[in-house]
Amino acid sequence: MIQNPFRTFKNSAYLFYWAFNTFSLLGTWIDFTLRQWIIVEMIKNERAATQYVGFYNLVRFVPSLFLSFIAGYLSDRIGARLILFFVSLIDFFNACAISYLVYTNNLNVYNFMILALFLGITNSFYFPSRSKLINSIVQDKEDIPSSFSWQGISFNLSRIIGPVVAGMIAKNFGLAWGFLLNALSYIPLIFYLLFLNDKVGNNSFEDKRNVFTSIFEDFKNTISYVSCRVKLKKCFYSIFTINFWGISLMSFLQVFTKEILNENINYFSYLLSMLGLGAVIGAFFVASTNYQVILNTREEIFIIIYGICILLLTLLPKFSFFIMFLIGFSQSLVFGFTNNKVQLLTDNDMIGKVSGIYSLFNITLSYLGVFVISQVGYLFGVLNLFKIVAFIVIFSAFMIGIKVKEG
Repeated sequence: MIQNPFRTFKNSAYLFYWAFNTFSLLGTWIDFTLRQWIIVEMIKNERAATQYVGFYNLVRFVPSLFLSFIAGYLSDRIGARLILFFVSLIDFFNACAISYLVYTNNLNVYNFMILALFLGITNSFYFPSRSKLINSIVQDKEDIPSSFSWQGISFNLSRIIGPVVAGMIAKNFGLAWGFLLNALSYIPLIFYLLFLNDKVGNNSFEDKRNVFTSIFEDFKNTISYVSCRVKLKKCFYSIFTINFWGISLMSFLQVFTKEILNENINYFSYLLSMLGLGAVIGAFFVASTNYQVILNTREEIFIIIYGICILLLTLLPKFSFFIMFLIGFSQSLVFGFTNNKVQLLTDNDMIGKVSGIYSLFNITLSYLGVFVISQVGYLFGVLNLFKIVAFIVIFSAFMIGIKVKEG
């Protein structure tokens, strides 16, 4: 059953949050594109650059490994709004710092890694807190799929526009100005979170247990909670597969562009934009879907399509723009269906904690995946890396379908 995809915007608090967060995400994608390209500019050798990408993402992963669940725990206790405010503020200063270092020609592999570490810390807190905030803003369960799908749409709209803007700024003004634009994009969101009604996103509650005991007990209970629910557990299997292998592989797209396609940053930015365009259409499709249909969708089918498209990218490089569109579309469907399932299948008092673990699978494990597959890329080259990962993704999707069917 098709529903009005815009229904969630009747909530003005959500509308303003979505608008300011989208503007911030636009800056984030400008920043992402420039940071990825800086790596291949600093490290000239193909295999060395591939390995450095792995270490860069490992640095971003390590904080999330320890902090993702704690972030969900804290969002339940001190409120998501406050956490998101400080996360945005820290990211603002991070963008200012890298802009200054690039402008003064003082950026090196060491301070680049330090800034990456801070991005890893803030990412750990961002995703669980965002889920909690949206759940507190949007009260109607039927609007939840639309609300989270529009988060996906804003993410992917930014992924279309951001890389193109980044390429234009890098070519005409220099990298430093792109990082500065990212810093400025945080300002509206920071002020909105600062003045947002305290009752929104701050539905904290008192916990008289020792904080470390509380975190440990809640972690065990949350793992048990997810393990006992087959559909919820399947979401975690699916998101692990597409993040650890598939999304991780996209971190080497700039190396693939430069070394295999023999193209420049503009071509790289257009590839990212086609990826984003496909993802926007996929997210809009999910936003138009009834939540009962979402609950019964088998997302492993789209993971198989995703893996096939990665393989086609290595075999038919002349069609790379169209293939990237298909990769973005199938990727968005997997994210959209799994993310909405997690929100719909999880009880309200568990949202923060489950979202913390989901964030570990959804975002942070992709950084570990980059480190792992970078070693494969170093040994076999970037072209063979794409082929190997494609087969792993396809095989994993079949195993998810078989295992869940048995369950």
